[in-house]
Order: sequence, then C-alpha cells, then structure tokens
Amino acid sequence: MKFIHTADLHLDSPFRGLADMPTQIWQKIHRSTFTAFERIVDNAIKEQVDFVLIVGDIYDRDHHSAEAEDFFVRQCQRLNEHQIPVYLSYGNHDYQIVSEGVTSLPQNVHVFGNQVETKTLTLSNKETVSITGFSYGKRWLSADQVSGFPSKATTDWHIGMLHGALAQNNSEQDHYAPFTVAELLQKNYDYWALGHIHKHQVLNDNPPVVYPGDPQGRHKNEDGQHGYYLVQSDLSKLKAEFKAIAPIEWCTVNANLDHLQAADIIIKGLRQQVKPGEQFKMIALNVQSTGEMSALTKQLITNGTILERFQEQIAEDDSPKWWPYQINLLGEANLPKMTDLDQEYWDQAAKEVFNQSAMVELVGKLSKYDFIAEHLTEPSMIEELRREASQELGEEDHHED
Repeated sequence: MKFIHTADLHLDSPFRGLADMPTQIWQKIHRSTFTAFERIVDNAIKEQVDFVLIVGDIYDRDHHSAEAEDFFVRQCQRLNEHQIPVYLSYGNHDYQIVSEGVTSLPQNVHVFGNQVETKTLTLSNKETVSITGFSYGKRWLSADQVSGFPSKATTDWHIGMLHGALAQNNSEQDHYAPFTVAELLQKNYDYWALGHIHKHQVLNDNPPVVYPGDPQGRHKNEDGQHGYYLVQSDLSKLKAEFKAIAPIEWCTVNANLDHLQAADIIIKGLRQQVKPGEQFKMIALNVQSTGEMSALTKQLITNGTILERFQEQIAEDDSPKWWPYQINLLGEANLPKMTDLDQEYWDQAAKEVFNQSAMVELVGKLSKYDFIAEHLTEPSMIEELRREASQELGEEDHHED
C-alpha cells in the first residue's frame, strides 16, 4: 500500500504584508500554494499511489475564491483520471456543513461528514483499508473528538484523520479538536494522519502519528522545508517519508555591516547562497554591527533605504531567484543602567513573559484572531518580542537622558 498524506493547503493564501515588489515575484508568491498542491498531484500520479489524504484547511478562508475552488476541483479531476481516490476533511479555516449529494467535486473525492465516520476501500492487491475522520462544521471544536473514533477495524489497515491540536493544560485554550497522543494510540490504528500544525513533525514512530505541515510556508515563521509525507507499507507496518516540494522557502540570513559600502558586498554574498535549481527564497536579513556604526547608517537601515537598494538591484535580474523582504538591525540592546536588584527583576520578568507556556496562555485569549494566535508560540517570534522589548527599554532610557 502506498498513499500521500497532506494537509493545510491554504489555497489562495493572501500573503499579507508583502508589497512593493516586481509583478513577476508577487505572482510567484501568490501562486505558490497552488503550485505546491499541483506538485503533490504530479507526484501522486508519478508514484501511482493508492489514494491521497487531505486533512483539513484546503482553503485559507471559509469564504474562499472561485479561482481556488476551481483549481482544487481540476486537480482532483486529474487524480480521478488516474483512478486515484481522495479522502478529505474540512478544518477550522474551511469549516462547513457537509451535506450528502451536494458537491462540485469529482466522484473520486470522498468527504467526511461533520460527525466521525469510517470509509472503507479495497486496493488493487485486494487489501482493505478503513479510514476514519470528520469535518469541522464550525470554526472551533473544543470537545474531544477522538472518543468518537472506533477501535481498529478488522480490515488490513486502519487510518485515522484528525485536524486538531495537542490538548493544553487549560481547557479554555483547546479550540481545535484537542487530543493526546496516548488516546490516539489506544485506538490501535496503523497510522494517524494529522493536520492543523504547519510544521512537519512525527509525534510517534510506531504507529506513525504525523503532522505533514503546510505544503507551502506562508510567512517568515513558517521557514525551512515544506511538503507532504509519502507513506508505504513495510510488512505489517507503515513508514512515512517526508517529501519537500514547496516552490518558495522562507529563510533568515545573517550578515555583518559597519559602513554603507558593505551593502554591495552583502548582496554578492547573498547571491552566492542561492544555488542553481533551488526553490525561490524569501530572505529576512539580520544585520549585525561589527564596528562603530554611524547614526546615518543605522537610520538608512531602519527607514528601509538599504532594503530598497537591495531590492532595486535584484529587480534588475531577468529571473530573480530570491527576494529580501526585511532587514533587521541586530545588536546588544542598550538596557537602562540597572542596580543588581533591578537587573534581577528584569531577568526574572523576561523569563516569565517570553516563554512558550506564557505565549500559549496568551493565545488562548486571542483564539478568535487566528491570524495572530497561530504565530505567537513560534520560538523565533518569542525571541523577537524579547529583543524588541529590550530595545524599547533602552530607547526609553536614552530619551530620558
């Protein structure tokens, strides 16, 4: 048996906050979620998989565009032409009431209803597979859904599809079908196909409990490689292999700058980091001062002048392979002069505020603002908030002088 596990396609993601770039680059970014799914379909056909699982959030918003829906239907039709079934569930971004017989999807697409249900198929080699899942009928599902999943069926294989998040200590924070790995394992399934978290990760090896992440990172906090999992049977077990296919990779590059003339040196160094054949890169540049940087240089960095210079040079390329969208001026924050007691209080306060558990608690209060809440628990975001707080304290002390 061989199948593809994907989730969180977020077709038609708006990529907010990106502006003032050449049209060809913006079109590449805007089309990236579409391109990623198209590549998944290409690989499903090439690998001759038995079926494809899509675990929630096909679209970026519940009111998605006609273009996104038409594209998804056409890709499913391509799979239909190769007799590849698709099993999908809707998540918290594309939640909807699932009605039987009311669909524009091809006949090879099997949609899970709003209550937990099991669908069964027989493969060409006569093996039987049970797939259990459900679709979100509303944005939040605070109740435990796993309790409604049946124990392993008598079929050869049993797969669970769950768009949800690990349960937190505070139930008020659990809005997305909360679960624990332990209760998943109690069902004795052969594979758990998860969705909702945008970073690919394996929560358990045997049986595999897997988040594939989103196939295309949508902003700087979704950096690194993105793709899907190709799952194959190996005797009595299933093994999952991650496949990177994202057309755009978000990454951070560190550079040194102590005078304006260094800008050309940095951009040459950046060009060397993008190898031929690699996917397009969206780059955040962290500039570290290595010397006594002038006030003018700092101003040109912070007001965007040097970033514009970089972008103008890259825009001159016939086919740019990367785009710098942000420059961060780093350096040790000049905190106010503190007594030993004040420093102790600051260190303790920073430790209590800028950590993942504190951010999870904050996210619980912001859950209805998904576009904010989903980014705050990223380690890179937490460190950025801590650094900015330190810099603000230093600037305030400077102004008082």
